[in-house]
Amino acid sequence: MKLYITGSVGSGKSTLARKIGEMGLPCFELDAAAYEPDPDNPGDNRKRPETVRDAIFAEILARESWVMEDAGRTCFVKGMEEADRVVLLEPAAVVRDFRILRRWLRQRAGKEACGYRPDFWMLRSMFRWRRNYDSGKDDLKKRLEPFAGKLVVLRREKEVQAFLGKLREEVYGGLSGVPADSGQSGAGAGRRV
Repeated sequence: MKLYITGSVGSGKSTLARKIGEMGLPCFELDAAAYEPDPDNPGDNRKRPETVRDAIFAEILARESWVMEDAGRTCFVKGMEEADRVVLLEPAAVVRDFRILRRWLRQRAGKEACGYRPDFWMLRSMFRWRRNYDSGKDDLKKRLEPFAGKLVVLRREKEVQAFLGKLREEVYGGLSGVPADSGQSGAGAGRRV
């Protein structure tokens, strides 16, 4: 199974990928392919050379199954092409704004790890990126158009839970080996676009 999860900052990509990873599928945050720790600025990161980024990405693509999560950068569009399903998380802007602020506060307090410096510049950037998604300035929705036949758009938490339930059924095949805490549901997946 190959899934590509995308959406704006604060949409829940990492959370969904982590929940899918609990089913035993290998998950990859593509930020880790694009960035590396900056030895000159501890606690911050820097872009990897494109050749290194592309080699890491190619190793992920070569796997039999994977779950990728990313904001839909053009350098990773091959993941969308090769995915069985592309999942777009699109909760309301107010939900994403709340998540951005909550995550930033947790990172500032040292309660949540991050690969960048959680300063005010980063907070401002995250809100700008969220607005760029909503206005279409980031072109993510345009990049998703060729994949409409395999695109799943999830806007509400109940749609996310239904999608996870269906995915569990696919992964476990209805076997009794489904983890007890998996919250398996017979509900169908979220809306396809």
